[in-house]
Amino acid sequence: MSNKSQKVNKNIHVKTGTEKSASIDSNSVSATFDDSTSAEANMTIGNSNASLDMGVSAKTGTVASASGGLDGKNIYANVSYSDTTEVHTTATTQVNYDGFGTSTTIDAYAQSGNQVEANVKAGANGIAGGGSVSSGSSVGVNASNTTSLREASITTGAGVSIGEHFEAGGSGEATFKDGKATVGVSGDVAVLVGLDVDVSVTVDTKQVQKDTKVIANETVKVVNDSNLQNATKKTGNQISNNAKKTGNDISKGLKKIHL
Repeated sequence: MSNKSQKVNKNIHVKTGTEKSASIDSNSVSATFDDSTSAEANMTIGNSNASLDMGVSAKTGTVASASGGLDGKNIYANVSYSDTTEVHTTATTQVNYDGFGTSTTIDAYAQSGNQVEANVKAGANGIAGGGSVSSGSSVGVNASNTTSLREASITTGAGVSIGEHFEAGGSGEATFKDGKATVGVSGDVAVLVGLDVDVSVTVDTKQVQKDTKVIANETVKVVNDSNLQNATKKTGNQISNNAKKTGNDISKGLKKIHL
């Protein structure tokens, strides 16, 4: 990356005090309670083709939320509770070029407390749901990578944690939205030593259709190419002449045998 094209962004955010909110409308209802103190800072450097984001954050206190409603033709519900004290250090790298890209995120953390969350969404676009619960103190590292192609994206992740804690959870989805089909599974079970792995694959069927059309059009061009047609005709005539010559030779041979 040249220095002229690089952009550097720095952000610092600090939150203190208690916040409460509730809302309701014709399609949804939600409520949150936040009695936490948090601080975070991050820096991003890069351009449209490559970037690096680094950040640190700390949080302590209780946060709870619940929401549910109708999203188009899908119904959803989410609940969460956390009274953890935690510190995170994160780094994300991303590279993109001509419809292809890869992104990797690493999160090193230390936390103590309790967390519970659950979510579900179902309807015209498929179904997705998951939940998790954890309690105790732990330190660990999580990592994930997303590789994007024109027709598909694949996300993989893994993590390890160590400490006096219990953790269990899992999720799954099978959805189709805006021409994109996604199938994903994840799960983790941890007692003293935690391990978790997840995989998600998204296929852009619209891009597949576009590429298929391009291939078909190029194939038609090749088939209609006059040089190819002439070469094919010439080859066909040559094969026909050779076959005719071979047939005549065989016929002459048989006449000699009869004589």
